[in-house]
Amino acid sequence: MAKEPEEDTPSGHENIRRVYALPAEMVDRITQFQQEKGLASEVEAVRRLLDEALKGRDDATKIINRFLAKLGQTRSTAEAAREVLVGHPKVQQITFEGDDVIFWLKETALHRDKEGAVISDNGKVELLGSLKEYGWIPGAGGPFSPGKMKFDSDIPF
Repeated sequence: MAKEPEEDTPSGHENIRRVYALPAEMVDRITQFQQEKGLASEVEAVRRLLDEALKGRDDATKIINRFLAKLGQTRSTAEAAREVLVGHPKVQQITFEGDDVIFWLKETALHRDKEGAVISDNGKVELLGSLKEYGWIPGAGGPFSPGKMKFDSDIPF
């Protein structure tokens, strides 16, 4: 696998060349997407489609970890928010209080609890909503990962 710099690669990132065989119908759909979006290349169309699909699989933990990684690179919560949170399909609201970023995730049909976090410019994470309620803790096993959930011992099963 060859690593190559490209003109449209964000600074600090390198591309890794991969070759995939795709069905002709899928290539046609990618080309159609490229034309609809007015993208300069088929490669950029594929990048965008993959990025959106992968973001759709994110949960709060993955979003917070990505934010903390970007914050470690930029040292700016505003820049990290722009790169990670703005335009993310699962982020409902972003607000700023000083150097802190507060974000809330969208509710889904399967997950109706509000989840959010406050992230400070020093990397401190304060959980909001159901993340806090269920006892998720930052720092266990990485920059941020779910801790043990608190369960009510009065449940009869």
